[in-house]
Amino acid sequence: KKVCMIATCGRRKGLICSLSRLVCFGEVPADLRTIHDVCMQVDAEINLATVPGKSADELYHVLLKAYTDRGYGEQILQHHQGGLIGYKCRHWIAQPGGQQVIKAGRAYAWNPTIAGKTIGTKSEDTIYVNKDGSMEVLTNSPDWPMVDVKTGDGRTMSRPDILVK
Repeated sequence: KKVCMIATCGRRKGLICSLSRLVCFGEVPADLRTIHDVCMQVDAEINLATVPGKSADELYHVLLKAYTDRGYGEQILQHHQGGLIGYKCRHWIAQPGGQQVIKAGRAYAWNPTIAGKTIGTKSEDTIYVNKDGSMEVLTNSPDWPMVDVKTGDGRTMSRPDILVK
């Protein structure tokens, strides 16, 4: 009763962006801290792997590896992991065998999710893949606490932490 997840899709001029944030009223429980850290790591892995030419199948396996490497492999089955976003909340989602391909000039929203024993969390923003293949976050929250998260290959991405009130 002391944690609130804000998961929303907003529409402007027909286009949709998604984001999720977590607020904790009081001290963050240890189990929530653990699973949120993992979610942020999985989220950084998938966002940084979202480059032109990658298929939905390849990205699903990036997610599966990221969860599994951190001891949460089964969590990929608990919720869809996201995919292409635009005029719908998702035009397609990453899944095994998915033939859809990442293209520059499009937006994607990934939402790694972990259901703990008593509480769950997720990490989600909408990103835009630039023509040069780089990625930018469209749903930054400048006043939200952020954490620089390191990926398995040593890259870093800033992800939204838990806001403590």
